[in-house]
Amino acid sequence: MVGRFAWVLNLDADLELARGPAYAPSASVARATSAYAEQLRRSLVGEDDVVIDASTREGSARGLVGRAFCPTPRAIAMLRRAGAEPEPHPPAVVFRLVASRAFSASLGHTMPKAAFVTRMGEAREILRGDPSPGTGWRVKRAFGMAGRGHRVVDRDPRDQDVAFLARFIEEGGAQIEPDVRVVREYALHGVVSRDGSHRLGELTAQRTDAAGAWLATELAPEAPTEVVEAIAAEATRAARALASAGYFGPFGVDAFTYRSGDRVAFRARSEINARYSMGFAVGFGRP
Repeated sequence: MVGRFAWVLNLDADLELARGPAYAPSASVARATSAYAEQLRRSLVGEDDVVIDASTREGSARGLVGRAFCPTPRAIAMLRRAGAEPEPHPPAVVFRLVASRAFSASLGHTMPKAAFVTRMGEAREILRGDPSPGTGWRVKRAFGMAGRGHRVVDRDPRDQDVAFLARFIEEGGAQIEPDVRVVREYALHGVVSRDGSHRLGELTAQRTDAAGAWLATELAPEAPTEVVEAIAAEATRAARALASAGYFGPFGVDAFTYRSGDRVAFRARSEINARYSMGFAVGFGRP
């Protein structure tokens, strides 16, 4: 096999981090991620690289350097089974720490009324409040990917809403925030080096579907200066926090503008993605 890197495109990494060593992707998850993985082959993966998965023949990537969308234990095991030598990466405990939405919340919330909760009583108290400027509350599990693991609930949650929330809290907590009408979505990508320094790429705009799943990414040269500067400041904060937590590697910060009454408000950091992402090659280039 000829190639510079052997890749594992494990877009379900957040689900593995949530569920631990017993995790195996379901058929529905495999279907949901296959189309995204194919797009990453064309953008993130080099022409001379190879992509492996659980079905790859043992030893067939021998001599190559191994690289993963997110180097979780399962991805590293696949690389080693194929004979590739994984490139340096943080330990799994660091990935689980920085992949949780609790990590981003620890840097401060960038939307009014947003909170990360770990207790049911705290969650119920928030959900009884006024979600404006949203029309309801958006509840997100601590670990999620491609718009999965979200649920919109009203101020008076139904039994099934409570059941979902209880499951989210059991997995490690839940992010609760107003469910707002998004106007424009942005992302800024970068790399944290092992010495703690970091580099940032160019600001991108991204399109997602109604569930929040990625559709496309493009450069955003038309973005207002205040938007560019605010996201860059949040990405720098995120990079420093990631380095302090022991993380190094690719990362991205998501942001968006949204309707708040008769004006457009800006949220400069909605997510921190401590891994590659669908738009990484657009905003930063191939690694």
